[in-house]
Amino acid sequence: MRRILRDATRGDHRSIDQAISTLDFTDRASYRMFLAIHHAALSHLAGRWRAQDQADFSGLLHCLAEDLRALGSLVGFPGTPERQRADSLRQWGIAYVIRGSRLGGAVLRQRVPAGYPTAYLAHVPAITWPEFLNQLEHGTQAMNRQAHAQIIRGAKQAFEAFAAATAAFGLRPE
Repeated sequence: MRRILRDATRGDHRSIDQAISTLDFTDRASYRMFLAIHHAALSHLAGRWRAQDQADFSGLLHCLAEDLRALGSLVGFPGTPERQRADSLRQWGIAYVIRGSRLGGAVLRQRVPAGYPTAYLAHVPAITWPEFLNQLEHGTQAMNRQAHAQIIRGAKQAFEAFAAATAAFGLRPE
């Protein structure tokens, strides 16, 4: 399933990376924009994730709010996201994108100057990437192509949330 998701969303991933790669983390406003994009995307997806992801993803939103407030943005601390009706298969795809976005956190954190808040980039989820991939493979191995299509649709919805957030800040892929 991981390979299927990676192949199906390669273009979406590249597009978001291209847009965000234009940001200079040594510039306070640019770094704040990066955090705001992630906050907007995760806020949009809040409540559409698996129950197992609730603590980790709510923690990410909280860290984003902390960092944004430390940078002078007027962002409230999120409460518990309201559970929205989401297809359980799509939740796998949403989790794949959000958890996958964490993989570069340590590398990105090195680009952030000392003194800037980094709670979001430093956040370590309780469910690690290898643990999630194990859950994904075991939880989806007996599924048919229609089920795979729904999981892919969830991943694409997550990438659409990031794309909408980057566009809202005037960033476009090259």
